[in-house]
Amino acid sequence: MSTLTAAIPRTQEAASGPVEDRSVPAPAGARRESVGPEAGRTADPEVASVAKRRHHSTDYKLKILEEIDASPGKTGLILRREGLYSSYLTKWRQWRDEMSTAKKPTSKNKQMHNEVAKLKRENARLKLELQKAEGVIDLQKKASELLALMSRNENADNS
Repeated sequence: MSTLTAAIPRTQEAASGPVEDRSVPAPAGARRESVGPEAGRTADPEVASVAKRRHHSTDYKLKILEEIDASPGKTGLILRREGLYSSYLTKWRQWRDEMSTAKKPTSKNKQMHNEVAKLKRENARLKLELQKAEGVIDLQKKASELLALMSRNENADNS
């Protein structure tokens, strides 16, 4: 045994028994123990088991875009320093362009919106009144027809 291999501690052998030599083919019908992906690993309490999605604030995105636009030759340096991907820049630039071209609400838009809402409410109220009026008219027609029928029956009985 060389001095190099003698200096390496045999923790795996001590923990799980002798190590199987996998360079030799297994005899027919023999099964080897399957080793899962977690074998030999200890859980690190500081590392989350599920990656957490990163969220960047609007101010941060605008600050980074402004910094990169101000110094175009240092884009890679800034991305490495901040731990960002270049695809973020593409998405953030699209987002910034959409935000700058988006129609921003003004007081005139709010006034028009309020007026439209008021007119819709008034229209709904008037439609309801119209339905009531039509119902009353239909009722009056039916009452008139009924009275006409009753008067004809009385005239036929008197004759």
